Amino acid sequence: MKHQFGFFLTVMLFFIFLFASVCDARQQELSDGMIRLHVIANSDSDEDQALKLRVRDRVLSYIAPLLSEAEDAQSMQEILGAHMEEIVQTAQAEVADSGCTDAVSASLAGEYYPTRDYDTFSLPAGEYTGLRIRIGEAQGHNWWCVVYPSLCLDPASGSAELTDDQLALIERDGTQYIVAFRVTEWVGELRHALSK
Repeated sequence: MKHQFGFFLTVMLFFIFLFASVCDARQQELSDGMIRLHVIANSDSDEDQALKLRVRDRVLSYIAPLLSEAEDAQSMQEILGAHMEEIVQTAQAEVADSGCTDAVSASLAGEYYPTRDYDTFSLPAGEYTGLRIRIGEAQGHNWWCVVYPSLCLDPASGSAELTDDQLALIERDGTQYIVAFRVTEWVGELRHALSK
């Protein structure tokens, strides 16, 4: 009886590991095809939080025409990199127009994002390339979304850029989504915890 239980446990662990590996590969493919937007407010004051949203809107308006030039996430990353100075100037102009003197900085780099739920989709925790905009001390709550594909601006159009497997991972419809998403989320969080 002990041998049967040991064999059963080994087989179960193998399939759990296999399923986790498949989910992890799907998350990696998803994150490789996305560029996130991360705007961090100076503080949690009402004024700074409102300014963060205005900066977000102005930066998204600036970026929107650039999206049509991108063939994929890699080319969008190159486009954003080439326009980084203008992105900072755009954000800084909104800060100045609001009567604030906080400095703005921006970077384009890989960073860990926790699981985020949006209106029609969720993104599992993991490493993503992000356009990170910091306002002032950047000590306030932040705002996240996906700038490429354009899920921030136009979820229907942006989701057209994703494969069926990627859509199945992020869209909330049914048991397969819940199990695959939760395993992917767990693997992403575990990887981040182990990398510290």
